[in-house]
Amino acid sequence: MQDITELTNFLKSLSDPTRLKIIEYLAKADNPRCVSKISEHISVSQSATSQHLRILRQSNLVNSTRRGYHIHYEINTEQLGDALQQLQSLLKI
Repeated sequence: MQDITELTNFLKSLSDPTRLKIIEYLAKADNPRCVSKISEHISVSQSATSQHLRILRQSNLVNSTRRGYHIHYEINTEQLGDALQQLQSLLKI
């Protein structure tokens, strides 16, 4: 993360309860998950889940990989770590 604007966008992307559920699910998953598995787990339609994943992807919080007809998602731990370090630095904790 480079600046305060990127950190702000990062925090905005996590400000939705559904997106936090997605992040929590992916963090506990032992391997990348497709939209259907994610939507089933969080009890949200596949189209709504896809929209939330789009926002998380734009914030670089999740990585996506195409496998055949399906796209699988996993947490971008490097980006998450960078954001947490920047937040700690900003708050001096």
